[in-house]
Amino acid sequence: MLRLRSGLRLLEASVRNHMTRTYGLASAMPFVKAVNDDVDVVYCKKKDENAGKDKLEKAAKAATSEKLDKPKQGSQPVRMKKDGDKQVGEPPAKEVAAKDGDKKDEAPKAKPKPKPKEARMKTFEIYRWKPGDEPKMQTFKLDLNKCGAMVLDALIKIKSEVDATLTFRRSCREGICGSCAMNIDGINTLACIQAIDTNVGRPCKIYPLPHLYVKRDLVPDMSQFYDQYRSIEPWLQRKDLDREIGKAQYLQSLEDRNRLDGLYECILCACCQTACPSYWWNSEKYLGPAVLMQAYRWVIDSRDEATDHRLCQLMDPWKLYRCHTILNCTNTCPKNLNPAMAIIQLKQLLAGMKKKPKPKLQTDLLFQNQM
Repeated sequence: MLRLRSGLRLLEASVRNHMTRTYGLASAMPFVKAVNDDVDVVYCKKKDENAGKDKLEKAAKAATSEKLDKPKQGSQPVRMKKDGDKQVGEPPAKEVAAKDGDKKDEAPKAKPKPKPKEARMKTFEIYRWKPGDEPKMQTFKLDLNKCGAMVLDALIKIKSEVDATLTFRRSCREGICGSCAMNIDGINTLACIQAIDTNVGRPCKIYPLPHLYVKRDLVPDMSQFYDQYRSIEPWLQRKDLDREIGKAQYLQSLEDRNRLDGLYECILCACCQTACPSYWWNSEKYLGPAVLMQAYRWVIDSRDEATDHRLCQLMDPWKLYRCHTILNCTNTCPKNLNPAMAIIQLKQLLAGMKKKPKPKLQTDLLFQNQM
């Protein structure tokens, strides 16, 4: 009996050891299937998985609660309100509604009006004359704060708001047409590009172009000027125009074309013409700087074939040689051209000191290919 009992005890101890080993392996490796089928390893796996999930959920809840409880830097801590709780310093709902209603009823505050600028009254003295009357200087005063920046703006404002009888020429207002040429503060220029002197203590004096007959107020008689311009035949002349016309284009090389820069930009405003003392005393015979510069423009053109004819027309003691290089024309030109230089070039061509360069591009060959 004693041997049987000791044997049973040994068997029971071995079974107990075997069970503890098996359960230990299952808990350490939950995803490995146990070799012993008698042990419920799957139950151990599920139990361990559920335990892991519970731990993860608890950790996530703890992290979210820490984020909610932790206040931002520089802000007050946030507390979850429960029903019936009231936040510290929170006004009652009725008071909030009343304040919102008061804001809606209040009218928007009007912006303060800007202070009016001090008037800058500028005096304009303008030459006035019409047939049958004596010439006079009429004074007008304008507020520069209510007027444009150019002299032409002031003239337009005077004509439209003060005196509708004021007469002057104007067209483009861009310094291109030359219509509004007049003498402003002693300088021949264009009224559309001449800025008003902002010194209100100094009057602005406006006259028509000097040494020309006046039709009315600021409108000079330009008939003689246009007749002199027509006398130089300002158009392209060819020897065999009837054969060439409509056959091909008159082309130029870049070098030949560059010779026309500073000549073709003339707008025939006559500012230089009426600033020349030689033209004042000999206006009927002397062609003047503007006309002579245009004459040189056609003489030097590589496409023109009437160079000798043009130079012979200028071979006169009055038409060209009355120029004494006073340079008033260059100083007053509103387009910054140099009529005096063109006149010097004409004198050198007439004296034989220079010759017209041959064209770099033979225009005649273009017409021969078209025949």
